[in-house]
Amino acid sequence: MAGAAALSGADYKIDQGLLNTLTDDEGAVAPFFVVFGERPLQLKQAYRIPDRIARARFVAQALESVANRSQAGVRGYLRGRGVAFTPFWIENKIYVPQGTLELARALSQRPEVVAILPEVIHVIPPPQVGSGSSIQAIEWGISKIRAPEVWSTGNKGQGIVVANIDTGVQYTHPALTSQYRGAGGTHLGNWKDPYGLCGSTPCDNNGHGTHTMGTMVGDDGAGNQVGVAPLAKWIACKGCRTNSCYDSDLIACAQWVVNPDGAAPPHIVNNSWGGGGHNPWYQSYVQSWVAGGLYPAFSNGNSGPGCTTSGSPGDYPESISAGATDISDTIASFSSRGPSLFGGIKPDLSAPGYNVRSSYPPSTYATLSGTSMASPHIAGTVALVWASSGLVGNIAGTEQVLKDSAVVLTTSQTCGGISAGTSPNNTYGWGRIDAKATVDRAGGGPPNQPPSVTITAPGNGSSFPCGSSVTFTGTSSDPDGPDPVIQWSDDGAGFGSGTSVIKPYACTTADIKTHTIVASVTDAGGLGDTDTINITIYDPSVPAAPTNLTAAVVGPNVNLSWTDNSTTESIFRVQRKLKSVWSDLATVPVDTINYTDLNPGKGNWQYRVRAEGVGGQSAWSNSVSARVR
Repeated sequence: MAGAAALSGADYKIDQGLLNTLTDDEGAVAPFFVVFGERPLQLKQAYRIPDRIARARFVAQALESVANRSQAGVRGYLRGRGVAFTPFWIENKIYVPQGTLELARALSQRPEVVAILPEVIHVIPPPQVGSGSSIQAIEWGISKIRAPEVWSTGNKGQGIVVANIDTGVQYTHPALTSQYRGAGGTHLGNWKDPYGLCGSTPCDNNGHGTHTMGTMVGDDGAGNQVGVAPLAKWIACKGCRTNSCYDSDLIACAQWVVNPDGAAPPHIVNNSWGGGGHNPWYQSYVQSWVAGGLYPAFSNGNSGPGCTTSGSPGDYPESISAGATDISDTIASFSSRGPSLFGGIKPDLSAPGYNVRSSYPPSTYATLSGTSMASPHIAGTVALVWASSGLVGNIAGTEQVLKDSAVVLTTSQTCGGISAGTSPNNTYGWGRIDAKATVDRAGGGPPNQPPSVTITAPGNGSSFPCGSSVTFTGTSSDPDGPDPVIQWSDDGAGFGSGTSVIKPYACTTADIKTHTIVASVTDAGGLGDTDTINITIYDPSVPAAPTNLTAAVVGPNVNLSWTDNSTTESIFRVQRKLKSVWSDLATVPVDTINYTDLNPGKGNWQYRVRAEGVGGQSAWSNSVSARVR
């Protein structure tokens, strides 16, 4: 029998792992994100704004406007209950650092809320420590990609600002201090530390971020020429506390680089971090960067040499990911290979990533290996390209000239079914970057303009009962030619093409979950665009979880009672825990709302209950404790 309000009827919106954490112990708390479905449909209008600062601000304002509107009710609810929270606009979500089961269930009932997700900790891929740390004048990787030949023309990246989201930067390092945009001024707008470990002054308690920044812009003027674009400026956001990178910090950094405390945004953002592949959690942020004209450089991961080992976010179609090569242009064994499970070849490009010497705290140098070391070579090359061409903010056009000018490298690997000896491939991508060839090519006239695609229905975060047939619609356009045909995929598997497609969802384990829907287009010149939404398929026959479980000690017994929120249960299962182990105590009939644990013995017992029926089992109720003396 259902209660007056099925308070747990939207448990499908709450991540199962988070639910397990919150129901495992009385008083359990955990950080989580409250996700809203509304998003700005006009975001891609930013592509037509010629001024890069105005373009980024348009994106920030569009995102913030949607977040302020759709989050207003939840923000008021949280404030009224004294719950600490951080609202984000780079994606429409709210971070709650100490959330309870009761709060998660109450928020899941709200129609504007589409998901409650746990905080996840990502990692800096551990680099390999290499040999050789003595001054080599111009480092081998810098020479390999022919950056000095670009410098000889007077182009060292002047006027370009690079950023990294990493472990921080030692801003007083001799190779980096003069390039810091905040040098001699203010750190505000040039440095962000979401967690507060360093505070208002840049620092690096790990070394990784100082190393990657050095490869982009490092030069101490005394023989340590470690950076690709030594006259570019840098800013930084500390997204990783040590080698661990929390969702909340990485999201804060993703937002900050679009609008760094009101200062001008960077041109390029390097990200030498990541996790397992096919994880779309950061994809909307990368899409917003691209809309704002920020170049998204990512490492491809250090999980090679097997196929399909590219990590997220580098494996997104919107990300430009780097594989790692050595001084002989041979792929490093650790360098992750494609294809991406989102579709397409990964890495996009390769760059020096083996035995790379760069700046390192405190005020020294270190030689490291990893795709983390390769990505800043590409970011630095983009700085050189944008310093001398009309491609600033044109992400697709820049990617095109990088690929067209790369040194072609082939392999005997056949990852993704690509024949051995062909290029591009899922080992090297389109090849190893060549800064001189790319800069020369970028000056050769306007490149092909990328197409655009937008999913118009259903709304992001929509939920449907299993057994539904869902209609997906979208629009596409191409400034250089006819509108390309939209290709649709669900969790990487194609299911149709055109502006409108229908996909049925059965009541099976494979279908009852959250699905990542991608619409993609490719033009005649090979450039593409994607748009992504998430939808949830749920089973309405699954019972709703009981709520308001209470326990009262009466003599040697414990009396339990709860609220029945379900209309589809067959039984209720009662569990009891002593110390850390839950065990089944009893099953009780349909529509029962109480149970007595007879003489459990002395101890501090915990209890929980769930509903079970032919459609499956609910999540657990809240946990309660009772001390029998």
